[in-house]
Amino acid sequence: MILKYLWLAASIVLGAAGQILMKWGVESLQLRGMPSFSWSGLATFAPVAAGLASYALSSVFWLLALRQFPLSTAYPMVSLSYIIVMICGSLLFQEPVSAQHWFGAAFIGVGVLLIARAGA
Repeated sequence: MILKYLWLAASIVLGAAGQILMKWGVESLQLRGMPSFSWSGLATFAPVAAGLASYALSSVFWLLALRQFPLSTAYPMVSLSYIIVMICGSLLFQEPVSAQHWFGAAFIGVGVLLIARAGA
């Protein structure tokens, strides 16, 4: 029973990690003066490749979670990744997070909680 929640959580966290790794990779490429959208540059740069691999692994866990949860319950849970990415963007890339951001994140959190409780 708890395994299905671990699959869903792994999918969400790995999806968010993929976003963060790709952002890091693209920013690092720009700092090195490399073109950020050449396929050879992106595909061979470790953070971008790790981000893509993270997405691929996230998809595997997503498929496992979908076998256990109704889509109408599982898919809204993915929106938690928005909050994870917002926090990590602030901490790792010094991106500004306003009160409006936090208010929106709270709405997402409440919505996810309501959907999760309805699906239980």
